[in-house]
Amino acid sequence: MSAVPKLTYRDVAAKASEFINQYHPSLELPVPIEEIIDVDMGLDIVPFPRLYKDHGLNGFLSHDRTAIYVDEIQSAQFNEKYRYTLAHELGHYVLHKSVYEDISFKYPDEYVKWRLSIPREDIGWYETQGDWFAGLVLVPTSRLEQICLEIFTKYKSKFPPEIIFSEDFWSYASNEIALVFEVNPPVVEIQIRKEWIIDKFRSKLEI
Repeated sequence: MSAVPKLTYRDVAAKASEFINQYHPSLELPVPIEEIIDVDMGLDIVPFPRLYKDHGLNGFLSHDRTAIYVDEIQSAQFNEKYRYTLAHELGHYVLHKSVYEDISFKYPDEYVKWRLSIPREDIGWYETQGDWFAGLVLVPTSRLEQICLEIFTKYKSKFPPEIIFSEDFWSYASNEIALVFEVNPPVVEIQIRKEWIIDKFRSKLEI
């Protein structure tokens, strides 16, 4: 198996930007991740019974990179988590082609065994990069800045600067923002932090 590439957050951001520019240049929200994967890319999305209960997996990308398997209950009942799982596995599709070239597994237990065979550092990069890609694709930075500006404008007269520019405020605001992107609030909160949104606002307003 080829080693997992040591891509930085900015490396992944560049790949995510290329992907969005190709498949969803309008940046209309929420990003139609299921449609992109199924219709535009032609990958199969396969609900798998008891995937999480029996194997501890939200989803996985098939060894030949033609299908994304997702826990059946998650796909049917937990839309935000389902969307994130799709985007995470899509990250492996986009970023880790070389990793999948020399491996073969068909069933979840074989996939789990394969993951356990990977050095801890490599699996750390593998999963972290998948998370980075998912956050960047589902919450495109330019749209996040726009929505955050709307939130700032909405609340700036109600709270003093020390509140508006605090992490606690944006952690709370993430609940409202997440509804626009159809993701769980922690995904938005992480992207606000990683994209330095608060500092950008503070700098622009010279506060």
